[in-house]
Amino acid sequence: MLNGIRAIIFDFDGVLVDSEPLHEWAIRESVGARGWEFTRERFFAEIVGRGDENAFRRIAEWNGATIDEAGIRALLADKWRLMEEGIEAEKFTIQPGASEAVHAAKRRGPVAVCSGSVRATVDSMLRRIGLRDVLDALVCGDDVARMKPAPDGYLLAAERLGVPPAECVAIEDTPTGVKAAKNAGMRVVGVCHTVGREMLHEADHVLDRIGDLRLS
Repeated sequence: MLNGIRAIIFDFDGVLVDSEPLHEWAIRESVGARGWEFTRERFFAEIVGRGDENAFRRIAEWNGATIDEAGIRALLADKWRLMEEGIEAEKFTIQPGASEAVHAAKRRGPVAVCSGSVRATVDSMLRRIGLRDVLDALVCGDDVARMKPAPDGYLLAAERLGVPPAECVAIEDTPTGVKAAKNAGMRVVGVCHTVGREMLHEADHVLDRIGDLRLS
């Protein structure tokens, strides 16, 4: 799997940290002020990994409402404020084996994180779990014009690492993320933190958890 691979790029939410409950809470609180609701099933099926702006548009649609750019900006500000509160309260946890996997990847070559979340929240959580300074590059949702499954984030991560996409492997936990990395021309290892193996069938290899990653 890793023959010819020079760099490893990790997704963040779900792969390195169990933060989806934090994101769900912050989004639910943000839209709750407008009387909007959504189910957990729809959150994981249609929101996770696709960016906050998409999330608010979809939730508005589900609730029979419309939202303009000003409304999205207001909801984003509310969500980011709530995320800061949640991070401070440590409403997230590092995935077992994640720190070891990132350090092992760093010993092997360049390593990056490619996340659809905004830099402020990703950077803050990375620092809290002691991994920010391990990375050679960090790409977040506010660095690119198109979110996953578009390849933009992974292509930018490879560019910042100075490694061709074909010589990178991405570690992902959602079908959207797997598709984004494949669209970028990378090989992909899926980890079953968020969905089952059957939903990660486009990955080149699938593991039960990040702690099972072996980079010898």
